[in-house]
Amino acid sequence: MRMLLRPLALAALAASALFPVAAPAGAQTAADFEDARVDVAPGCAGTVRTAVAVAPLPANVLGVAVAVLFRADRQDPSCVVTPTVSWRNLDSGATGSTEVAVSSVPAPVGPFPTDHGYNRALADTGPGTVVVTITTNPGEITIRV
Repeated sequence: MRMLLRPLALAALAASALFPVAAPAGAQTAADFEDARVDVAPGCAGTVRTAVAVAPLPANVLGVAVAVLFRADRQDPSCVVTPTVSWRNLDSGATGSTEVAVSSVPAPVGPFPTDHGYNRALADTGPGTVVVTITTNPGEITIRV
């Protein structure tokens, strides 16, 4: 049985459970990328789900959190997907990127499905309109920080 999450469902979970933040009225502060099928290596393939949300960072400022989930066809500790998350702040011109390694072995954390590996990236984007891309999923997401 395949678990389906409707658009924004994963981001809503992430935003409310892992990344609590008060959002300005009318601003989009969380969104999901379209799920993507990846073939990492022979015998290592699966589906990547990615959610983006405005989040408080350790320095007590707002930035962006990107939650990456990997549901592999078979769970194997050597099966890891490592997408690159990139962002750019359209207002300030600031940019950044980081790799996020996600194991195929499920991570029993938070409200996420228990058959997915999980990891996240935090980005100190500064305030403004931020565009986020990830190498495993098509398109881009724009949110307001």
